[in-house]
Amino acid sequence: MQIFIKILLTTVIFLFLLTNCAPSTEPASADIMYFLLIDRFVDGNPENNAGNNPNSYLAYDGTNSEALKHYQGGDLLGVTQSLDSLKALGISMIWISPFIDNSNTDYVGWWPYHGYHPIDFYEVDEHFGTLEDLKALVEAAHLRGLKIIFDMPFNQTAADHPWIDDESKKDWFHTDENGEPYAITDWQNQKQIEIGELHGLPDLAQERAEVSDYLFEVSKYWIEETGCDGFRLDAVKHAPISFWKAYTKRIRDLAGPDFLLLGEVFWGEAWRIEPYDNIGFDFLFDIPGYYAIRNTFNKGAGIGDFSKFYELNTQNLPNTSFATLIDNHDVARFNVDLGENAWKKQLLALGWLMTAPGLPVVYSGTELGMKGYAVGDVSGESQDYLNRLPYPEAPSDEQMRQKQQFVELTNLRNQYPALSQGDFKELYKDWSIYAYVRGWGDEKILTCLNNAATQEFISIPLPYGMNISEIHKIYGEAVIRHEEDELLLRLPPNTMSVWSFEGEMSDDLPARVEFTDRLSADYQVQELFYIDKESNIDQLQIAGDFSNWTAGDYVTSRRGDSLFIEVPLKPGSYQYKFILNGDTWIADPQAAVFSTDPYGGQNSILIVD
Repeated sequence: MQIFIKILLTTVIFLFLLTNCAPSTEPASADIMYFLLIDRFVDGNPENNAGNNPNSYLAYDGTNSEALKHYQGGDLLGVTQSLDSLKALGISMIWISPFIDNSNTDYVGWWPYHGYHPIDFYEVDEHFGTLEDLKALVEAAHLRGLKIIFDMPFNQTAADHPWIDDESKKDWFHTDENGEPYAITDWQNQKQIEIGELHGLPDLAQERAEVSDYLFEVSKYWIEETGCDGFRLDAVKHAPISFWKAYTKRIRDLAGPDFLLLGEVFWGEAWRIEPYDNIGFDFLFDIPGYYAIRNTFNKGAGIGDFSKFYELNTQNLPNTSFATLIDNHDVARFNVDLGENAWKKQLLALGWLMTAPGLPVVYSGTELGMKGYAVGDVSGESQDYLNRLPYPEAPSDEQMRQKQQFVELTNLRNQYPALSQGDFKELYKDWSIYAYVRGWGDEKILTCLNNAATQEFISIPLPYGMNISEIHKIYGEAVIRHEEDELLLRLPPNTMSVWSFEGEMSDDLPARVEFTDRLSADYQVQELFYIDKESNIDQLQIAGDFSNWTAGDYVTSRRGDSLFIEVPLKPGSYQYKFILNGDTWIADPQAAVFSTDPYGGQNSILIVD
């Protein structure tokens, strides 16, 4: 009898774990994803730090930046040991960097600690642990209701991969008639982008059936061996679209509809992502949105340009769901160069991430306000090891305070389904204030962002078809008063506030816009001009990193032989171009400073003191 009771109790406990701890089957937009570089996270087993080469590991002490070109000791066991603390962040999905066995050399000047130089697609890199460690990580995550997403680098191999010298594999790579790799010289040329070498790494010919079949079998192996929950697929734009169409269908047939496929198409313009719309990915990274977020909350662009990227995304990508982000390991962290207000600005950007449509993706350390530079061009966006600092073993008191504020945001999104699954309607916008409503059934959530460094007072006349009976603050410090058909708000500087209410919303809810008569005190109007002696320019527009490189709606005028344009900006450095007659993009001839753009031309630089 006692044995029977024990068996029964064990069965009940097991079923409870399956029911209450298994990863959620809700739409992935209800998740919050956390991305970590295995090597830069937590060192669970110091014995594997050096792998097969003692020179590959060199600990970073905070000053010896060259050490960041080496392995730092993080491994799969360290991730497993951290699952409880990760779950406490309010995240539900963990994307880990590639664990696949990497090159054992530093032929590019640093060791492939990041995992993107594969040398054996069927093995776990010795720095990160073993297959058993990987399987244990997935199992332990599932017991906690967490999903594990693998990063799959299928565009290239390591430069010293055995296939390079294998005559039977010579057709597995993109090379010319002389066996030389193709270079990407024209970033407007889709063919070059798909077959050219990226960072000097041999480019796989995925359009060949034997290569495509191999990559599918690799994927099948890791799915069946570990039970992982999805793939983040690296460098999607550098492999043929035809390959991805076939690959996503085969994976879907194998793993089912709940297996997540997240594609990295790193383009800053929505129209350039359009070819990847509706070809089998559950989500694509919202890189246009990333630039809009950075330019608005970091660099001080106006809300009007920020809201425009939604319109462009919708127009160009009607079938795409986005994974949203404020930064990652390939660009400078969001808070770089923001000074003493860095965390307030970052918290505001994260607030947007947690209340806006899409799947939020948070880079490891963001919850602690970690900084990290990407050394390179003037925009600070080039990939570099300096943006991949090790996760602190003992966070400071300030970092722990910031972490708690981060958790408040994730809890907010997790508590209200409207914030992850509801529709999205703009309600009000001016140069620094953005108010929007999200609805899910009877649940309505109003969010208001103040991107100004000053306290702001606004009134929002409620549009026809919107009725608010009662409204309750659920986040933030703003003060709101509801009077008949309008809302009166007092908004503290650089903050977000959120309210819940019940009421009706029309399907057509136009935003109240006040760009011309309400400019926040921390903006300065910059007047630029273009000399048009021939009087053949009918329209002067401007676009730059402050407008997500789209033409903004700015005041223009003609005085004599010059066209003038007024652009409100906060203090900072901005890149821009003029647009003549709607189609001719040129650098401002009157600018004092220029920089090289990605296409071999020039951008003008404007410094606002």
